[in-house]
Formats: sequence, structure tokens, C-alpha cells
Amino acid sequence: GESSTDGVVSLTCQCAGEIKFVHISCLAGRARADVSNSSDTNWRDVGDLADAWRQCKNCGNIHEGPIAIALSWAWWNWAATTQAESSVFRGVALNGVPNAYFENDEFDKAIQLFDATLSWQRRSDPSGKMELITLGRLSEAYLEVGRVDEGLRMIREFFPKWLTLCQTGMPSETLTYFSERMLELRLFDEAIVLLREQQPMARQRLGRDNALTLALAVSLSFALVMRDGDIPFEDVVEAE
Repeated sequence: GESSTDGVVSLTCQCAGEIKFVHISCLAGRARADVSNSSDTNWRDVGDLADAWRQCKNCGNIHEGPIAIALSWAWWNWAATTQAESSVFRGVALNGVPNAYFENDEFDKAIQLFDATLSWQRRSDPSGKMELITLGRLSEAYLEVGRVDEGLRMIREFFPKWLTLCQTGMPSETLTYFSERMLELRLFDEAIVLLREQQPMARQRLGRDNALTLALAVSLSFALVMRDGDIPFEDVVEAE
């Protein structure tokens, strides 16, 4: 990995006193010990395993900054040497590295690493769910650095595929996040075009009264108000 696991660091969590100062290599070793003793630990899901690397064992808070990035590389090194190529644990660990950069606002680095993970996911995850999660995060990173056209292209690729998964029980809230983030970034025109493309797909696949369909209509209304201060009548009817 790219981040060193040597040296004493000050934890970014809620710990205080002497336990606040640790070697990152010790944190990584403790996480490795936890996950290696999986026969003694009931991992309810992949998220539990991820928390072994992301969470402080003492206070329970999520690590941040260089500590989070260093531990994400340690997590990936563990998975690469102990997990099968097609293992979901390996896939989640692989995604943990760019996610750590993303969550610490290092978006350019995150984009490079998300791109690198996509080829593995397309090869190793037949369900396509991990690829879609990465596409979603990658599109958001593009928006954050001003590469709006690339971000919109990815969202357009992502949206119909996630809609299909929504029909099988996957959460639909993810699909409203992008328009909300675009409004926060004041990308009003782009959000309006995107939402007008998305609404018919959602109506067709999920129904007019589905929560996602209605949420997209409300988001479109907000986008129009924020841009123009007015809403065309047909959009008001759709939102209602």
C-alpha cells in the first residue's frame, strides 16, 4: 500500500490520555487479530468485518484522516493475502481504500483508485452490486472536482441498473442522493435535465406512487425553484 504503518500518531476519535497515542501498525495488528479469529467472532455481515478496520476499538468512533487511509491499505493488504480472488471480503476491502480517500476529501486520488477497482469488480462479482456502488461513489467524486460531464455520464449508467435492483429490494434512497448533491453544488440546470430523464424510468419500473418516484418529483420542484423561483404547472402536478 501507499501509506506507512510506522510511527506514533494521535487518534482522531474520542479517546484521550495515553491511549490516544498509538502506532498505526498496532491498530492494524489489532484489526488483523480480530478478523483472523473469525471462528470466535460472529460476523453478522461484511459491514461488521469492515468496522474492525474502520472503528476505534475503545470509543467506537470511525477513524479519520491519514489514520483512516493507512488502515484502509492495511485492510487491503490483509484481504489480498488471506482472501480468495472472488471473496466478497476482498472486494469490500479493495473498495475501502478509495472510500477512505473520498471520505477525507482527496477526490482526485479516490477517482484513480475507484477506476482501478471497477475491472476487478466486473470480473469477480456476477451480481454487479459492488460495481454499482463504486459507480455511484465515482460519479460523486467527479462532481466534487468539477468533472460534471463525466459525473453525469456515470449517473446515467448507474441509475437504470440500480432501479432494476430496487425492484428486488435494494434501497432506493441512493438514487435521490445525486440530485440532492448536485443542488448543493448549485448545478441546477444539470440536475433538472437529469431528473426529467429519471422520472419516467422510475414511474415505469416502480410505479407513480412509489416513494422514489415521488422523491424525484419533489427534487425536480426544488431544483426549479432554486434556479428560477418558479415551477411549471406540469411539474407541480407531478410533485403532488
